[in-house]
Amino acid sequence: MRVRSGGADPATVQADVLALPIFRGEREMPPDLAALDAAAGGAVRRAIEWGEFDFSEIETALVDAGPLPTPKLLLVLAGRRGRGAWRARRVASKATRHLQGRGARSMALWLRDDEDSDAYAAAVIGASQGTFRPYTYYGRVRDTPDMLRSVEELVLVGDGIPADGTLEAAAEIADGVEWGRTLANRSANDLDPEAMAETARGLEADGCSVEVLGPVEMRALGMGALLGVGQGAAHEPRLIAVKLPGWAKAGDRRLAFVGKGVCFDSGGISLKGAERMEEMKHDKAGAAAVLAAARTVARLAPQTPLMAVAPMVENMPGGNAQRPGDVVKAMNGKTIEVERQGATHMVDVATLTGSAAIAFGDMISAYFARPREWGAQVGNAAEATGEWFWEMPLATEYRDTLDSAHADLVNSAAKEGGLIKSAVFLSEFATVPWVHVDIGGSAYLIRDKPHNPKGALGTTISTLVRLALDYGGAGGAAA
Repeated sequence: MRVRSGGADPATVQADVLALPIFRGEREMPPDLAALDAAAGGAVRRAIEWGEFDFSEIETALVDAGPLPTPKLLLVLAGRRGRGAWRARRVASKATRHLQGRGARSMALWLRDDEDSDAYAAAVIGASQGTFRPYTYYGRVRDTPDMLRSVEELVLVGDGIPADGTLEAAAEIADGVEWGRTLANRSANDLDPEAMAETARGLEADGCSVEVLGPVEMRALGMGALLGVGQGAAHEPRLIAVKLPGWAKAGDRRLAFVGKGVCFDSGGISLKGAERMEEMKHDKAGAAAVLAAARTVARLAPQTPLMAVAPMVENMPGGNAQRPGDVVKAMNGKTIEVERQGATHMVDVATLTGSAAIAFGDMISAYFARPREWGAQVGNAAEATGEWFWEMPLATEYRDTLDSAHADLVNSAAKEGGLIKSAVFLSEFATVPWVHVDIGGSAYLIRDKPHNPKGALGTTISTLVRLALDYGGAGGAAA
């Protein structure tokens, strides 16, 4: 998507459509909205009075713009008035999604309030998200060229629009988010562990070094926990490590992203129920996110000391599948009794628990940190790019619920507090400042919504990119 500045005055901007955020409580128009409505010959007021747009049910309305240079106005319900990257990203995605299949090639977006550069950059990412169609990777016979039309140019309107370099970086991040979404959406018969490894090797074209370990190498390194998950599948596990050029030159300060990569999680012998099992292809969303982040950072700031690690498996039933009660040994030597199958600074991203979805739905990602200061940096990166993270307590007092009579610990505890206990389990293997982000509810949507279609969302990719750029001293590229 092309991005440019359209100046501060929405009444003079040139585009096919002008997207206009309307905030709850604006039935009586504030001065800025009233001025634009007057320039549009009362188009906004008529749309509200006629019921083409309202403040509760009809979230978007495309109407004639009267004498404005833009032929159409797109009214977008934007929640409560206020500034911020999250709101800007959501408004932008709702707007471009509404215009899918229509004739608008360019869309101007007026953010109205004096937003900072982070909000404008987040709007670029959101606008790109709104053009995403999950079905185009495989294709549909019924789609016509007109049906596949999308906004191709975003024109930002308002005060404080950042320099072109910031907008170009935001467009690169948006491209990375969509690349990661497509990867996470791919079906299990198309993307097994080796296919994921082959996809990762493509990052060598961006200057990265890519190493892929197979079962023999993993066994030699003592990765029994990872091998155990995949031992019942026909497709053998792979461990993917992608290093940016800056990794080798960084000295003692390096950042690692680790993403859970289960190409399909049937539950193994502890077979999951048939309802919604097709969603288990999304259990690789964490791996897709860290690979997409590495790809994007390599294009923006290749000297960042970053490595992305994606352990890839399929969790399938079979004659050699891992059994409840099996004991496996992790790389750090700790032994784990299986009940269910399911650097210097590190962030792991995983579709780990259903508890995350129950607690936070599909809008918010829970995170745990040790120390909390490192977690604050991750949370700040999320806020800056328009993602919603919420810190949860790493209550190690629950550690005794993971005790096993046969091993150092068990990989499943009582359901009560399951979100926290899963993080406590992971903390047993973290030896550096660490953050765990559980995207069990926020990785994908189970139905279409006004801002995004059903399927993977690319959750955490923009956050990870911003964190890496800040960590490597190139934060201005996305600020």
